[in-house]
Amino acid sequence: METVPLINQAAEAIKERLNDYLYKLDARQNPSDFSRHGKLGFANLVLLSLNFRARTTQIEIEDFYELIGNPDNAATTPGYMDARTKLKPEAFGMLLDETVKLAAGEHPTLQTYKGYRLYAIDGSIVTLEDTIALRSEFGVSGGEKGVASARLSTLTDVLNSGIIMDTQFTKYSVGERECALCHHKKLETLGIGNESIVLYDRGYISEQMISDLNSKGIHYVFRVPKGWNKAVDSIETGTDTVIEIEVRKTPLTVRVVKFLLDNGEEETLLIDPKLPADIFTLEIMKDLYFLRWKIETNYRVLKSGLQLENFTGTSSLFIKQDVYATSVLVNLTAFAKLESDKIVDERTSQKKTNIHKKRTITC
Repeated sequence: METVPLINQAAEAIKERLNDYLYKLDARQNPSDFSRHGKLGFANLVLLSLNFRARTTQIEIEDFYELIGNPDNAATTPGYMDARTKLKPEAFGMLLDETVKLAAGEHPTLQTYKGYRLYAIDGSIVTLEDTIALRSEFGVSGGEKGVASARLSTLTDVLNSGIIMDTQFTKYSVGERECALCHHKKLETLGIGNESIVLYDRGYISEQMISDLNSKGIHYVFRVPKGWNKAVDSIETGTDTVIEIEVRKTPLTVRVVKFLLDNGEEETLLIDPKLPADIFTLEIMKDLYFLRWKIETNYRVLKSGLQLENFTGTSSLFIKQDVYATSVLVNLTAFAKLESDKIVDERTSQKKTNIHKKRTITC
């Protein structure tokens, strides 16, 4: 029996959620909200808010109502914005969880690396409307003359079109490592930690991070800055070894791989020693780590392609809603791309087979 595409499964899961009365209870701000159907309606409100916003809000509303076959009854922008104030940000966080559960499952379109799921963690600063309220809630980047800003951190599947497995949207003052610890917890909760490898840039390495990953059974690869540990610094280039080190009085057993990049610079990776060295050789580790750049591509998609910072409102509520709604949109797009790539590959393979048959007959 043919496997149902992830995008179809996600659409069905979201539909079930929207029709679940308990979801409405959890998603609304107050018990009296959405007690009547109203012109917009609860389900339409959520779906409309998931739409990619490329034009004015009113045009997006009118296009949505055209799409659902009710163009003469389109809501107004003030009506839509007022309805949005009745939704918790968790309304979209719960839908994101539906897509994440699918991405954490088994599906033939989901790729692995040597049998492991491959993720990267990274953060980005999100620029907000520079209001007193947002400065107070999220903080300021750039010193005294800076602007209101928040921190966004994601756990991203770098093999499967940038699926976001976890989103942390916090105050600017919250550190990247603190966000990463929350991502670790998400992998543990999903039950896929021991089959996952997480890639980190230089700023993430610490004894706390490694200890937390070890306790949760999550595999890791860190890029190591010079000066982090003397024992690691003393290892010669071209070395692949497992050593015992001590960081802030914490004993750790780690694997260190040190090599030269094409530009002549020395690169050091600190790797979970539980990853089989006969599979994850030094040469393999060189290629594996640099798959991490795909999370940076994902942030470009979030900020430029999906215009994350083009928020629908200036309040904290609207901003949080938009962040999680955009994460859902990223995952739905990724699911659609995985399916389209599968179809293209099948057609390409069939075309090559047909060409081969023709040549065989000609001969």
